[in-house]
Amino acid sequence: MIPFSIQAPWLNNAVARQTVRLLSAVGLSGFMVWLTNLQEPGWAIITSVIVTQNSITDTISKGRDQIVGTLIGAVASIVPITLMMFLRWPLWEAFAIAFIPLAVLVSWKPEARMGVVTLMIATLFPSEGDPYLRPIERVLAILIGVGVSTLVTYVVLHEQARRDAFRNAAETVTQIVAMLQKARSGDTDWVTIQDMNDECAASLRKVQAALEEARREHWKPLEQRDPMLAQLPKEVRQLQMDALVVARAMLRFPHSGATIPAQQVATISAGLLRGFQWVIQRCNDEATARSGDDSRVAAEVISALPAEDETADPIIRFVVGILLTDLKHIISFLGEDDADRP
Repeated sequence: MIPFSIQAPWLNNAVARQTVRLLSAVGLSGFMVWLTNLQEPGWAIITSVIVTQNSITDTISKGRDQIVGTLIGAVASIVPITLMMFLRWPLWEAFAIAFIPLAVLVSWKPEARMGVVTLMIATLFPSEGDPYLRPIERVLAILIGVGVSTLVTYVVLHEQARRDAFRNAAETVTQIVAMLQKARSGDTDWVTIQDMNDECAASLRKVQAALEEARREHWKPLEQRDPMLAQLPKEVRQLQMDALVVARAMLRFPHSGATIPAQQVATISAGLLRGFQWVIQRCNDEATARSGDDSRVAAEVISALPAEDETADPIIRFVVGILLTDLKHIISFLGEDDADRP
């Protein structure tokens, strides 16, 4: 199967991407069970629907639970089948012998609940042929469904994690700018700033989740094939922490008795805003296509940032200096073409 790598607006829609994956998994599962001629092909298709998730991590987790639970249930079903065939035990008594231990196991390990389902299918639903073949076919169907779902999740639209990471990074930086502007206005309190910082942290967690997803998209380590993405959450997290400190300093400034000329405040704010806007634009560009940027552009953006000593207040100068240092670092980092890095 050829990976979908075309650029289209609908690729940014998680619902559309998952729909394509799900339809691909169902279609391929149906083809595989047709080739293998299973007696009950529907279980493979049902499994592919259950296992195919939005992310590789979730798909692998679901698939593992399906396989482990099915194997446990298949092994447990041998006991009631043997009791009914050779010792002529009644159906429900034989079923209870295996069901009660499985119920205890599922209560302890809920991820093994497919074992109970497999036991019921192999024991309570009669079918033609050798009864011992029912659990075996059930295991084969699950393996087909899980295998197809894993393959589809890896192959179909498999590079969306990078786009999601940079898109969420742009959103996080946008929220950081809003938090700084809110603190500068002075018409707010620390609780509001903390709430805005929590929103930044939530967006940053999405960046980290996309990074973890990207690590599973290829066998090659992420630090080697995409160093920019591997470093992205750390860079944005540093900006978030710096912005929170600056916002705190801004809120205490009116109560400290010190004053800063309005022109200085406007100059510093405008320079920082230009730097932040460039970072946001670069992240949005990388979310569209991995292209890199001329390092000379980043150098020009850095040179346009305000100087650290443009204010006489030592606290504001100190915290703004920290923010400027990390802002320059992320601008320089994003300005390089990471495709050419060693």
